Amino acid sequence: MNRNIIVKNICLCGIAIGLASCSNTKNAKFTSDNSIKTHNVEAQTKKNIKVSKLKETNSINVKDAKVILARPTKPSIKKARRVAKTKQYKPRVRVQNRFRPVNRRITRQNYVAPVKHIKYAKLSGDYADNSQTRAFINMMASKHGFDKGYLNYLFSNTQATPFLKRMAYSDANPSKRIRKGPRRSGRWTRYRGNFLTEKTINKGIQFWRQNRVALKRAEEQFGVPQEYILGIIGVETRYGGNVGKNRAIDALAAMGFDNARRGKYFRSELESYLLMTRSARLDPLKPMASYAGALGLCQFMPSNIKRYAVDHDRSGSVNLWTSGDAIGSVANYFKKHGWRSGGTVAVKANSVNSRYKTLKTGFKSSHSLARLRSKGVSANNLGNISGKASLIKLNTYSGDELWLGGHNFYVITRYNHSSHYAMAVHQLAQAIKGRIGSRGLLRQASR
Repeated sequence: MNRNIIVKNICLCGIAIGLASCSNTKNAKFTSDNSIKTHNVEAQTKKNIKVSKLKETNSINVKDAKVILARPTKPSIKKARRVAKTKQYKPRVRVQNRFRPVNRRITRQNYVAPVKHIKYAKLSGDYADNSQTRAFINMMASKHGFDKGYLNYLFSNTQATPFLKRMAYSDANPSKRIRKGPRRSGRWTRYRGNFLTEKTINKGIQFWRQNRVALKRAEEQFGVPQEYILGIIGVETRYGGNVGKNRAIDALAAMGFDNARRGKYFRSELESYLLMTRSARLDPLKPMASYAGALGLCQFMPSNIKRYAVDHDRSGSVNLWTSGDAIGSVANYFKKHGWRSGGTVAVKANSVNSRYKTLKTGFKSSHSLARLRSKGVSANNLGNISGKASLIKLNTYSGDELWLGGHNFYVITRYNHSSHYAMAVHQLAQAIKGRIGSRGLLRQASR
């Protein structure tokens, strides 16, 4: 009996101990769960605080933010210079300690793309100490809105070559020739030999074949015969073979800044040249010209480009280095100076005595046909010359050669004020016309 009671008590004690251990385990597990939940809540709270701060940071308006350019390191400077050669790059800025690309509006206001090779420092080079150059730069800046730094760059790269200095000096100081003994004969023969050569005539025929449509259209539009357009371009540049060996800006600067006699005229031409290159978006340091600054196949001075040049090839811009625009511009130049369609340019004259030597000669002379006949001067075929004519005397090795010039002969001298020049254009035109064929063949070939 006692033994059974002892065993029963032992069993009850075991059951009680087991129940106690179970309740301790549940309490421990519950306590652990509560600590984990508390830790998670704290973490989530911290995360929410960071997110809210981040949102506040992101809500900053870039337009109102103070833009601070990030301090570039040496590698970044090299990279920026390398990229700037090909395209405009966008620097990165720091806004509230966060890096973001600069938007387009901020870029335009706070960043200027570097311009390659241009140094906006001070005037240097051959014209650094020239007072005329500095006065010209100030005038272009105030009158036409040019940037002084840009003009300093241009004239710092302008060269006063020895050849251009000599040309400027000779133009400013024309020498007075003292004639010793009789004048040398053959002046016209030598002058004519420079232009009326087989090479020049053949080039003229080739130029006509390549541009006969443009020549035909210019003749119909402006009333100037094709052969005289060919004569001008042939005498001026040998049909584009010699447009000049000097940079235009070098030639105009030398003639304008180092020429006491005609410096004002050439400075005005330099002004027109810079305005022309700006409107046409040309680099002023590139175009070539004659020593006096004449440009293109037809050798227009810069001021004449605005007055007489035309877009004859309908490309949208005037380019006198192209044959189409040069052809139309020459024809328009003649028309603006009073070319008479169908008018006779010049005819060869005869003289039965030497009484003509008492008459004034040259393209500016004007004599009635009756007075010329009274002095023994006549022509077998006057063409449509009537009323008055100019008496042209050309000196050859075999004596004087007489011509009668009509109104259109005077118009040609508006291109170059010389009777020799106008006669060279006339005779070159007639030589090309004779090689190609009659007037009808010219028109037929143009079609």
